[in-house]
Amino acid sequence: MTEELPRLARPDSVEELSELVTRAHRDSRPIGVYGGGTALDDHPPGRTPGLLIDMGGLDEVIEHSPGDLILVAGAGATISELNDVAATGDQQLLPDFPADRTDSGSTLGGAIATRAVGPRRIGRLPLREVVLGVTVVLADGTIAKAGGKVVKNVAGYDLAKLMTGSWGTLGIIASAAVRLYPKPKTQGYVEIPGAEAALGVLGSQVAPAAVDIDRSPGTEATTVVMVEGLPESVESRTRQIIEANPGAKAGIEPSWWARRAQAPVTIRASVSPALVPELVAQIARLEDTIGYPIQLRGSAMGVFDLGVGGLDTDPTTATRVVLEHLRTWGQKQLSATVLCAPASVWGDVDAWGEIPGFGLMRTIKDQFDPDGLLSPGRGIGGL
Repeated sequence: MTEELPRLARPDSVEELSELVTRAHRDSRPIGVYGGGTALDDHPPGRTPGLLIDMGGLDEVIEHSPGDLILVAGAGATISELNDVAATGDQQLLPDFPADRTDSGSTLGGAIATRAVGPRRIGRLPLREVVLGVTVVLADGTIAKAGGKVVKNVAGYDLAKLMTGSWGTLGIIASAAVRLYPKPKTQGYVEIPGAEAALGVLGSQVAPAAVDIDRSPGTEATTVVMVEGLPESVESRTRQIIEANPGAKAGIEPSWWARRAQAPVTIRASVSPALVPELVAQIARLEDTIGYPIQLRGSAMGVFDLGVGGLDTDPTTATRVVLEHLRTWGQKQLSATVLCAPASVWGDVDAWGEIPGFGLMRTIKDQFDPDGLLSPGRGIGGL
């Protein structure tokens, strides 16, 4: 007699994970995947899974090669644990991850699947370029490896890049190899009033590691520049930034650094860096017009999270107004999508808008998961 498939499972090996997914596929059960749980509120809630997989059992550090700047680990290993391992070689993970998620137990597999990113995105490669390889369990239970075994419906795809930002809709990441980075000796921070100086700092010779902008509701925006490296270099570049920007002053890491705004709804807005000051000004004017608080936080590279609504108000109307305003701003370089919201909001607003390449995304989804069993509804556009 075949053992009944559980509703919740915590596999301890890739083979066990494969066996669980094979059985779920045979029984046509939707599959949900759980890492650290730090992004469970992002994207719309999917269908109730017939099998929920806790990846915490796959947390082994498989290989650490300080000389080659490579670390290989199971998908359930936490980012904080892996940075501790890398620190033994005076290194850190090359991608920069959000501090609030890392502090709450974000895992390697979850960070890759959701394409998590922190402030230091200027001088570092994007996450999809840092993931060197993955081992993935596909929708039918097949184990596939980037650069190794390639099954028929994976041919022609870079598996590691494809899984980065897939939200678990194309396969379940079991392990990954990522690049490491020499750990900087020190960091320095400079605070600059407003957002107008951000573009100039981005293009300057001070080589910032991060340029982030924060605007709390009803207040002026603040630009914070981070530089890192040897102490004498950090001191020199910090001084250059202060001398070049009126009102600038040396500071420390802000309490909000690498942390998302706390609000009922988070909208992800992306613009060209040249349009960042205008976006900040538009948000201030919009807040005054609609009477709802809007918090803005993100990188001067042009990616911002907008925290919409007060904790004691229904955010649906405010979310709809902000989305419609941004999408009719007349700037083709701008996109706006809902990232995190209560379930009721997802059903009442156009959360995604126009998604470039959505047809191709659906084609790939159909190739990898024709029965729609992997994290249904959790992907971009509700895939």
